[in-house]
Amino acid sequence: MLILLLRTFFVFLAVVIGLGSGQYFYRDLGLDPWFGGSMGFGIAVTLIAAEQAFRRRFTRSLVAFLIGLGLGLLLSMLMLSVLEQVIQNKDLRDNLDVPLTLVTTYLVLITVLRGADRFRVVIPFVELRAERTDHGSAVIDPEALGDPRLMGLVRSGMLDQRLIIHRRALIQLEAQAAGDDGAPKVRARRALDGLAELRALVHPEVLIDETEIPNAPGLNEVLVRLCRLEGARLVATDSELLRLAAAEGLPRIDLNGLAVAFAAPVRPGDVVTITVSKPGEGRGQGIGFLDDGSMVVIADAADLVGKPLRCTVLRLHATANGRMVFAERVRGP
Repeated sequence: MLILLLRTFFVFLAVVIGLGSGQYFYRDLGLDPWFGGSMGFGIAVTLIAAEQAFRRRFTRSLVAFLIGLGLGLLLSMLMLSVLEQVIQNKDLRDNLDVPLTLVTTYLVLITVLRGADRFRVVIPFVELRAERTDHGSAVIDPEALGDPRLMGLVRSGMLDQRLIIHRRALIQLEAQAAGDDGAPKVRARRALDGLAELRALVHPEVLIDETEIPNAPGLNEVLVRLCRLEGARLVATDSELLRLAAAEGLPRIDLNGLAVAFAAPVRPGDVVTITVSKPGEGRGQGIGFLDDGSMVVIADAADLVGKPLRCTVLRLHATANGRMVFAERVRGP
């Protein structure tokens, strides 16, 4: 609504200015003052139509135009300063300054506009990024690199374009892998191994992004801003990062949410048949697996490896690697 009012006011103001100009300029040409008002209306409507036609790229194109114009004029000033020192003939200089400025500004402006899709410029309140024809790019959360479900998504073809890992995420993983903190060190090494496994694939392309993101103090902010710059989806397991992406309205893939969505509908109280695969870590526990790969911890089943058991589901527990089911044996027939 505010934009509509602004456009209406702009058209009205253009007509008023055109009428005012017509009082002075067009009367000498024998034209009525309303001719100026018509020209103002036509110019305003043309600009609004152009803005509507190129609305998806209007801001980026306008800022690129202004940057190119400024650079062209600046380069022209420098060349004219050099020309003043080289050519002592004032009349010759005065005949060269306008053509030189026009040609230089035009060339620089065209170069910037044509290269706008290949340049990435980040300035306050405006982000200029390459317009890509593919829509399958994904920015990967460093925690998701160590998640085996990521490789499953890649092999299934859901992530078949470009996988992007920011340099800051890689630096953080390398620092954690070289540190002394046990759990983060193990997770970081697993993530680096996952990155190496992704790079070994022929497809999709894996890129390390070197873009310096301003006004992004934390890694989560960097990843969210990178998604916006690239027009990419976010693939993550970190709930805080996913909430931040949701607040920004970014497309995202929650690996934990996918695991829950595609898991078999097992609830506490259900009776399932599980083959015990191996003894568990706890005393008397046996380990089995559901058809979807969820691990089942069965009480008092350590000595029944290789045997199918009817078990009652006690509770479910979501972990970073998927769902864990706790069950007990059904006694009796």
